[in-house]
Amino acid sequence: MPLSRIRILAPPVLRPMFDKFLLNFGRSGRFGLCGVSFLGALVSGLVVVLPVQSTVSDRIVAVVNTEVITQTELEEEVTDMKGQARLRFTGQELNQRLRQIDYMGINRMIERKLQIQIAKRRGIKVSDDEVKDAIARLRRLGESPNENDHKEMALLKDQLTALRIINQQVRSSLLVSDEEMRRFYDQHQQRFLLPSEVRISQILISLGRGTEMLAVREKAQRVYALLRKGENFEELAGQYSEGAEGRRGGSLGFVRTGDMLPQIQKAIEGLSVGQVSEPVASPLGMHIIRLDERKAAQYRPYEEVREDIRNAVFQLKSEDAYQAWIKDLKDQSYIEVRL
Repeated sequence: MPLSRIRILAPPVLRPMFDKFLLNFGRSGRFGLCGVSFLGALVSGLVVVLPVQSTVSDRIVAVVNTEVITQTELEEEVTDMKGQARLRFTGQELNQRLRQIDYMGINRMIERKLQIQIAKRRGIKVSDDEVKDAIARLRRLGESPNENDHKEMALLKDQLTALRIINQQVRSSLLVSDEEMRRFYDQHQQRFLLPSEVRISQILISLGRGTEMLAVREKAQRVYALLRKGENFEELAGQYSEGAEGRRGGSLGFVRTGDMLPQIQKAIEGLSVGQVSEPVASPLGMHIIRLDERKAAQYRPYEEVREDIRNAVFQLKSEDAYQAWIKDLKDQSYIEVRL
């Protein structure tokens, strides 16, 4: 029978001593002969203990082989998620969400403990320099780890250790074939679809502070009349446009059709390449738009996205392999959850 299916449920009279034993000895990750004998005696019912008056200061919520997870540790793990849930939900739904968060948190902690335990058995260690490198990378990503918080640093070290054992035990043997990549590309075409784009130029008459829309509209009409007479768009943009594009002859480059102001998108829908729209009002002011080029929606070529596909397939295979590996690890371990 897999060890994870065994559950030590000490009688009530023994439970305080059992919990105290786990708290005192389990954190070290080593029971020793005394600990093994104690557990064996508990399981076989050979130990007789008088009621213990002392109480355990922190409730055990899970046992993972020779280590324990306490209520306090679980609360530290899930405090942020619970805070977000309390902002979004109330009543019975909130209670259900908090319960789900507890189970998700305890599962993460159990898996992390199993990973750290196997890493210790294999002599895998993370150096202080590696932790410092990880802190630097986190800061470049906009995070702000606190080097003076010993618990945070210990958690980061555990995460790095877990990542190393996962890389060694799970990812190192994975390969991605061309056939798998081609199949992924064919099955996820929409992922590689480039939406239609237009290249446009504009002359913007801004609606600034203290400026009346009527005056802005009249100025735009005067510029539009000059365009109708055949004057050069780029020169008029440099002279009249009050946006940064004025210095570029009004060019805005390529813009995805869904990324434009609705008023501008509607104005260019009926334009042919080279045509200029009538002045269009928006919260920014008045726009005169020229359609310079249309580019239809298209799929990115396979060769162009090959490395992106390789990474995506590798991640999918890594997740499947990890789930199989962690399930096997759990089946070979003693795990008791007391939520």
